Amino acid sequence: MKKLLIAAAACCLMLSSCGDDEPQRLTYQSVDLGLSVRWATMNVGAFQPEDHGQLFGWADSTGSHRNFNNINISYRDNGNGTETTLVAWNSVYFGGKNPPLDISGTPYDIAIYNWNSNWRMPTYDEWQELLTRCSWTTETTRTGATIYRVTGPNGNSIVMPMTGVRSSSETEDMQSSIGRYWTSTLLPMSAQAAQGYESTVPCAAWCVKFSTSNQPSFSTAVRCYGMAIRPVAR
Repeated sequence: MKKLLIAAAACCLMLSSCGDDEPQRLTYQSVDLGLSVRWATMNVGAFQPEDHGQLFGWADSTGSHRNFNNINISYRDNGNGTETTLVAWNSVYFGGKNPPLDISGTPYDIAIYNWNSNWRMPTYDEWQELLTRCSWTTETTRTGATIYRVTGPNGNSIVMPMTGVRSSSETEDMQSSIGRYWTSTLLPMSAQAAQGYESTVPCAAWCVKFSTSNQPSFSTAVRCYGMAIRPVAR
């Protein structure tokens, strides 16, 4: 039987129930998958494990900065089947011009801000552990949505819904067919060219991507793009 470990003081979000003046407390739970950290059962902004939750820009703890003002993104065809993402960055949002190398446990941490200090964003290494030590299999929910069940070495599991991505100021795309989750780890300047970015600042961060037809893998994206957050317990 899967053991759910309920984090202490996990009732930081107050919700009003329909037709009821009494607030309801949303309790956040974590699962021991047999890894170095316990993973939350749902995304930030979700009400149940199958919900995609809220999409956040990297280091935007409030989730309120949706416009890409002062962030100019364009693309250059390299003529050899590759494309370079050109990013001119003059924004104080999404970590600003000089973001931390890792925002897990910092004031930029989206999980801490939206849940509480018992949670944080997972790092690249912790995501890598989830990708390489767990089995990922697709399932269909009662509503017909495709999700991934992630089963750890000890047999316990969590589910990862398709979340979509926000790649413009307001539009959330492909919520039913792709999953995009931020890690807390910045893509350093030294690695930008190899990942197809040209910028005078570290403009991107590591994320995890998967779809209804492709298994999960690491990718990168410009920090202002909106993606899901799956916390780990501290």
